Amino acid sequence: MAVVAPFKAVRFNQEKVNDMRKVVAPPYDVISAEEQERLYQSDAHNIIRIELNKSRETDTAEDNRYTRAADHLERWLQEGVLACDPRPAFYYSETEYKDIEGKTHTRRGFFTLLKVVDFSERVVLPHEKTFTGHKEDRLKLTKATGANISPIFALYPDDANEVQQALQGAMNPVPLNDFVDPMGLRQRLYAMDDKAARQRIVELMADKVIFIADGHHRYETAINYRNYMREKHPEAGPDAPWEYVMTYLCSMSDPGLTIFPCHRVLPKLDLFEARDFLVHAKKHFDYQEIPIEGDMDHAKKRFHDALHAAGQKGRSFGLASTEANAFYVFTLRSGPGDESWRQLEGPLRDLDVEVLTNVVLEHILGLDNNWRDQTHTISYVSDGNQVIDDVRTGKAKVGFLLNPTRIEQVQSVAEAGLIMPRKTTYFYPKVLTGLTINLVDPGRVMPLLRC
Repeated sequence: MAVVAPFKAVRFNQEKVNDMRKVVAPPYDVISAEEQERLYQSDAHNIIRIELNKSRETDTAEDNRYTRAADHLERWLQEGVLACDPRPAFYYSETEYKDIEGKTHTRRGFFTLLKVVDFSERVVLPHEKTFTGHKEDRLKLTKATGANISPIFALYPDDANEVQQALQGAMNPVPLNDFVDPMGLRQRLYAMDDKAARQRIVELMADKVIFIADGHHRYETAINYRNYMREKHPEAGPDAPWEYVMTYLCSMSDPGLTIFPCHRVLPKLDLFEARDFLVHAKKHFDYQEIPIEGDMDHAKKRFHDALHAAGQKGRSFGLASTEANAFYVFTLRSGPGDESWRQLEGPLRDLDVEVLTNVVLEHILGLDNNWRDQTHTISYVSDGNQVIDDVRTGKAKVGFLLNPTRIEQVQSVAEAGLIMPRKTTYFYPKVLTGLTINLVDPGRVMPLLRC
């Protein structure tokens, strides 16, 4: 079902760039303006200059952040800062990180090309809604650069761990990269370029269904770019470079796979008052009040503990607001009577985030889908303490906290052909940008390059 293929990755040439820590970056959609500036300052060749180039007030159709990104890519290829690997390979990756208790985990996966298919084929399955603006942005970047700069992060079922064992058994023993990234995570990257072993991976993946974990915008962009290039080059055929997209694949059974919650922060919400909200919310929810008294760290812990405990009993969420001297934890009683909730299908009804989206944001607060599609109206934050701090310091009006969505819920929703609200999951660690690049239109970037 799924078609994967090895590729000749474009990578940083370590004869020219000797500190990978200074040239990689997180995915574009988690980079703040402050982080963008820090990455700019870290190295003149940081991948941020291609992945998320700065806008300027003087931008024109001929000179803008997309054209500048393409210029950087072409110049770095010409200068040898970026170089194309000589042989097609799958790229085996290990990311080592610590959990909140200090225990070390390692997530294992591999970089590959994945055949781009429409969602209707039920081979690659989404689980989240996307933002219109992000898709427009990524398509402009792909058209300008002719490249996949950052990978899609996707999952596949493999209880027997056959794919990972095959990769580990045939990978080159010397890592291409071994460094600690700016987030303090150890990153190792290995090439697996043996021809017979590559074919074995292709065969093992052929019966898999792929679940997008992170990068829905990038995958929808890959579909749009493929369609765009098909119109331009109808003679190219089914194996043209734009028929594939660079993807990082991880087994759903990998013990290093972690999902964090994705909390909602509303910087501005005129006329919101916690006491008024409680009046409406108690029609649908039981709630617990956690007074903010004494040590704030202790109050935060009691809030988090109460939210976790509520999540064991039913669909729940937490609330922090600027004017309330308490935190609140809400648990759905038996389901509200509004039409939007009754129309939810199957596994969606089991999700905390659907309770928050449909009952609270839409039904109680009146924030419709058009409002929620605007990237400036809601911020999505994985750190619950940051949400609380933003609310308590007045940076945000309201914060809604959630328990993490479970991997089996992601799978159930995707298999049912359903879609969760935007930013339901936060898979951790994020896959770095800058380890591999895939040229989907080499002639656009550098006609003499054969990659």
